[in-house]
Amino acid sequence: MRRASSGWRTGMTQSLVTSAIPFDAEKADLVDAKLKEFRPQLFGKEGLVRSALRDQGMHFMSITVVRGDVGEPTHLVFEMSVDGGPEHAFDTVGTKLASFISDILSVAAVQSTGSLSQLLASHHVRTGQGLLDVPGLDFCGTPGMTVARIKREYLLARELRSYFDTHPAAGAPLATVARVRDFVKANADLTSLLDPEPFPRLAAEEPPRLDFGFTVSLAFRGLLKFFWPVLCLLGLFVVAATIAAGLSQGFAVGVIAFFLSAIIAALAVVAAVVSVYLGLRRLETTNTPVDNLVDPDVMAALTEAENLKDTQQNHLAGISIMQAGLLRGMTLRIAFWVIGQMATRRFRPGFLGGISTIHYARWLRLPKTNKLLFFSNYGGSWESYLEDFITKASGGLTAVWSNTVGFPRTENLFFKGATDGDRFKRWARRQQQPTWFWYSAYPHLTTARIRTNAAIRQGLGTVSTEDEAAAWLGLFGSKVRPATLIETFEVQTLLYGGLSKHPYATCLAIRLSDDPKQACAWLKSIEDQITFGDQPPADKVLICALTGDGLRRLGLPSDVQDAFPPAFRLGMGSPGRANLLADTGDDQARQWLWGGPENAVDATLLLYADSEPTLASYAGELISGIDVAGGQVIHRVTPTPLPRPGPGETAAQTVREPFGFADGISQPIIKGTRRWMRRSDAIHAVEPGEFLLGYPDTRGFFPPSPQVPAAMDPGNLLPLAEPTHSRGAFQPDFGSNCAAAARDLGRNGTFLVIRQLAQYVDVFNDYVSEAAKRYADHPAVPDQLDPELLAEWIGAKMVGRWKDGSSLVRYPHGPATRKQSGEHFRPDNDFLPGAEDPLGERCPLGAHIRRSNPRDSLAPASKDELSIVNRHRILRVGRGFDAVGANDPEEQKPGLLFMCLNADIERQFEFVQQTWATAWQFHGLENEVDPITGRGGGMGRLTIPSPRGPLNLTGIKDFVRMRGGAYLFMPSRSAVRFLARLSSNGR
Repeated sequence: MRRASSGWRTGMTQSLVTSAIPFDAEKADLVDAKLKEFRPQLFGKEGLVRSALRDQGMHFMSITVVRGDVGEPTHLVFEMSVDGGPEHAFDTVGTKLASFISDILSVAAVQSTGSLSQLLASHHVRTGQGLLDVPGLDFCGTPGMTVARIKREYLLARELRSYFDTHPAAGAPLATVARVRDFVKANADLTSLLDPEPFPRLAAEEPPRLDFGFTVSLAFRGLLKFFWPVLCLLGLFVVAATIAAGLSQGFAVGVIAFFLSAIIAALAVVAAVVSVYLGLRRLETTNTPVDNLVDPDVMAALTEAENLKDTQQNHLAGISIMQAGLLRGMTLRIAFWVIGQMATRRFRPGFLGGISTIHYARWLRLPKTNKLLFFSNYGGSWESYLEDFITKASGGLTAVWSNTVGFPRTENLFFKGATDGDRFKRWARRQQQPTWFWYSAYPHLTTARIRTNAAIRQGLGTVSTEDEAAAWLGLFGSKVRPATLIETFEVQTLLYGGLSKHPYATCLAIRLSDDPKQACAWLKSIEDQITFGDQPPADKVLICALTGDGLRRLGLPSDVQDAFPPAFRLGMGSPGRANLLADTGDDQARQWLWGGPENAVDATLLLYADSEPTLASYAGELISGIDVAGGQVIHRVTPTPLPRPGPGETAAQTVREPFGFADGISQPIIKGTRRWMRRSDAIHAVEPGEFLLGYPDTRGFFPPSPQVPAAMDPGNLLPLAEPTHSRGAFQPDFGSNCAAAARDLGRNGTFLVIRQLAQYVDVFNDYVSEAAKRYADHPAVPDQLDPELLAEWIGAKMVGRWKDGSSLVRYPHGPATRKQSGEHFRPDNDFLPGAEDPLGERCPLGAHIRRSNPRDSLAPASKDELSIVNRHRILRVGRGFDAVGANDPEEQKPGLLFMCLNADIERQFEFVQQTWATAWQFHGLENEVDPITGRGGGMGRLTIPSPRGPLNLTGIKDFVRMRGGAYLFMPSRSAVRFLARLSSNGR
């Protein structure tokens, strides 16, 4: 017997107790028949055995006949899993089952002078893993859970499921939990369950099983545990040698003798360990596996005893024959000890490796026999149980059962063996004996259900925030939300794409009222109109984003504002950002139409619609609302309506930016979105945390996110900053009181960059035409190029793609649509320029797309480089506009309302601008900037490599001018609700 070890503290001891009573082998069949006779009394509400053990703290009990070989006794083995100590098990069986057990003992001709309890106690088998112990190992899958608690929590969960059948969850999750609590309080049988009891936190993943430190520690402690006799003898040898030498030859010789004898002792220890290992390997090599099928009659009895009606559990009784010799006894003890150490120090509470379906199980070597017994009370079928063992815990099984006769061939105690699944299953069936007398206190419950019921009870009494309440509701038919799974309906729709099905759009740059109450009232008036999720309504979409000044006008305290990134707080128009972004000269913020120091904005509204009348009407309503709330529209940009894609076409096939090139082709694909599910392109796939706050990034870390104290969120609208109830948990854990914990203002939000760029289309077209004439006879111009395409070829070299979107990397001598039907062509985007075009002879190293997204250019074919580059990706969601839509009296030109999303403005958008696009020595180049967006002031250049020597495009002019912009925070649904109520929270 061993007390159940749970890895956490509870007030109740659980004991796994085994008693083995010897009896005459000739009575074995009669005893088995008697055990089978009692089977009807073990199940069903009216079963006499079941009634007798009800509410006695007995989890499981079985009685098995273990037949002895020649010269060995046959035993009646009692296996009991009980709350309390072994004495409670003996007393319960001795008093509550006295008549039944007496009948069995009478058939077995077992005589006892004392009580039945005393008889069981006198044959109690105490196990351990030491050299002098009876070898054995016990395991509990629901540590600390008493029978009474398991049943009470099952009752609670059942009643709550019935409650939800007639009272479906509605409204905010926390309000639903409050109604459930009222229901429980009104039920006298359930009220006490509002007081939570402790339950161990279960990590989502196991810690590393055998890291170096743990392995060394395990080896050292194992050496002390199993080789202590050798160590003691060698220690005496060292002491004796040292004393003898010191007394006869003096101190110096004694010291020398000490070191020499210690070395000899160490070598002896190594020799002892090596000899044990070599002996083990010899036994493993000579072992003969047995691969026979189980006897059909035995198989029929086994299947009769399994999968009983109205139960979710089964019992396994395995009886194996140990291989002969002391060495196998020692390796069995080592196996038990290692598994016990792993269960205590490495496995999650209640898990055996990755197996979570075992209620109670034990191995033991039956004293005075060659039998190794295995008893297991588990959930599910025998087949699923064995598959779990094979795939999730084969090493432990192999280590134990490799010491028995006929087991599949093993290596080094822990390897192979059980991994040979089919042979292992045959072997396991041959060891198995039908269990006719088996009691379970809760046969309808699995370990998973018990854990879930415990979490339901724990959470009902403790949840205090909306996200905790949502996780608690998920216990009724769902699972814990993985950290990488996006809360889709908390995220504004713009993250999921550029809304090409809403071709009409406008952007309103707004200044809010100086009165926080008015500003909050405005936000509250539109909060239900803002669009969230990946399935927008068909008619119109509204996106809202706020600048740092906008958060201040809403009344967000300065200390919370300071938690936002510096780039966002300072704003795009600040002097430091201007230098970084090269917004100088006529690009400087003082000349902007909006977003500069003289015309700063607090928010932007992005409106999208399916028709022009819908857009005009909706924009009018919103502008009126802004005016009523004391705000002002500083500027408005109206993009050109998108062409509607034809059948089978995508937006990338139809949308053109003002220079005439296909746009929106290369985009990162956020894992977990619908686009990722449809097109899981490894080159472009990125983790959610690269674009959304509150999620892990590519390296597995959670980006910093602004937090607010709990006192600022009395309505519990915001999620927890550290969601310990779900993050890294196997199931929701409500063991910590989070009522006073900080809240996450940033979660499910992202940062939006907007830049209104005027494009000098005439200047660009004139430049490529003139360059075509100038370089018509240059040797770098490929012979295969159609002369009529020379101007487009030069423009393509500057951009990195042809106007139809096909890449120069794959189509160096002409656009793809000249060879393919444009009706079916989709721009290619799966190329790797570093691997396919390392010299830049197809797509120049300084071309626009190679600067904006180098892919593997800087380290050809390197997956690590792709991962690094993807850390700097931006999600572009902009649209082009014409001269009228620009609303620009100075630059009446078409352009691009550039917009992108990123979780870190400095690491993503600003990095791309500073380190790649405007860097003069990008990729080892000299005095070159992005030929499209760079500001060369007529001195720009682009090197076009070729096998015949480079073509140097010079005199590249400025084709783009910055006319306004801002850095904005695009909040989640919860954050919008929180911000809209700031003024009513006493701020």
